[in-house]
Amino acid sequence: MARGVFILCDGRVKLSTSSIDGKTLIVRIADPGEVLGLPATITGKPYELTADAVEPVQANFISRTDFLSFLREHGEAALRVAQQLGETYHAAIAEMRSIGLAHSAGEKLARFLLDWCASHGNGGAKEGTSAKLTLTHEEIAQMIGASRETVTRLFTDFKKKQLLQVKGSTLILSNKEALEHLAGS
Repeated sequence: MARGVFILCDGRVKLSTSSIDGKTLIVRIADPGEVLGLPATITGKPYELTADAVEPVQANFISRTDFLSFLREHGEAALRVAQQLGETYHAAIAEMRSIGLAHSAGEKLARFLLDWCASHGNGGAKEGTSAKLTLTHEEIAQMIGASRETVTRLFTDFKKKQLLQVKGSTLILSNKEALEHLAGS
């Protein structure tokens, strides 16, 4: 059961869910400033996601009782929580659409790479064309609902087609337009 919320102050956390048969789906990577466990804390239901640190993390905990009491006393904070829950809902729908309605694993990977560079880009010459990618092929597979082998094969294919380059942990989108076309954007 939800004991409260965790405010991620530093570091990044992988949020995932698992099926009974042990398959894992990484929902997203949480960044500093995010409130983790919010839906469960508000509804009083069990946490739906597992959080695993992907780098050293500092987080603060606020008990469910204290958090709900704070929201009762501060209407503006309660409104912000409602907005956050709405954003979480819309992000979940977008994720389901991306994973569930994509025509191919290549489309899913292209969409993932474009989204990753857009949100984790390092401000290169062209915005959204490069980013540090510290996820393994297995973790990417878990994010797009594919196998690790499929992700590895697609990375090789994308490199051969000169759609992307990987230099150390830096991902460079060499042909962003072609990836956007492949992703159906």
